[in-house]
Amino acid sequence: MSSPKKKLKLSSAAGFSLLELVVLIAIVGVVATIALSSYVKSNRSLNLSGATRNLSAYLEKARVDSVRRHGGASIDINDTASYTANIDFGGTGTSTARTISLPAGTRLSYSLPPATTSIDPSVAPITITYDWRGRTASTVLLTLTDSTAGGASSTVVVGPAGDISADTTVTGPVTTPTPQNTTVSTTAGIKSMQY
Repeated sequence: MSSPKKKLKLSSAAGFSLLELVVLIAIVGVVATIALSSYVKSNRSLNLSGATRNLSAYLEKARVDSVRRHGGASIDINDTASYTANIDFGGTGTSTARTISLPAGTRLSYSLPPATTSIDPSVAPITITYDWRGRTASTVLLTLTDSTAGGASSTVVVGPAGDISADTTVTGPVTTPTPQNTTVSTTAGIKSMQY
C-alpha cells in the first residue's frame, strides 16, 4: 500500500514585496536626512558657543594676569579666524604670546560702541590691554559669526572696568565712569550728642 503523495501548495509566501521595501527605504532616508541636518546645525551652534566661551575665558585670564603682575596682559584681535593672548602662561612673570584659532567657519569682528559699524580685525587690528587694576581703555564689542550656519552670531563685550559680558547688547553712549567731585566735611551728618 502506497500512500498518495500530497502536493504542498505555496499559495501564501511570507515576506515583503519590493514596493514595501522601497517605501521603507525612502522613509528611513528622509528621517536620516532630517536627523543629520539637525545634528550638523546643533554642532555648528555648539562650536560657536564654545568659541565664545573660550574667548571670554582668555579675556578674563588676561585681566586676572594683569592684576596679578601689575599690568601688561593683552589680547590682540588681529585676524578674522584667530586672536593672540599675551599672558604669563608659565607663571614665570613674563608674558608669552599664544594664538588661538577659531573653529572652521567662525569669523571674528569688533566694534567700538556707541558705533555699530563692524570692523574687520585683519584690516584694522585692535589690542585689548589691561592695566594694573584690570581695566581697559575703552569698551569693545567682539562679535563671533558662524558663516556656515546662516549668520548665527554671538557677542562678547569688554567694558572699561574690565568686565566681560557674553551675548549682550550695548546701546547708547558708553563712557568711563568717573568719581564725583564732592567734598565731604568731617562733621557733616554727625549729630551733636547732649548729656
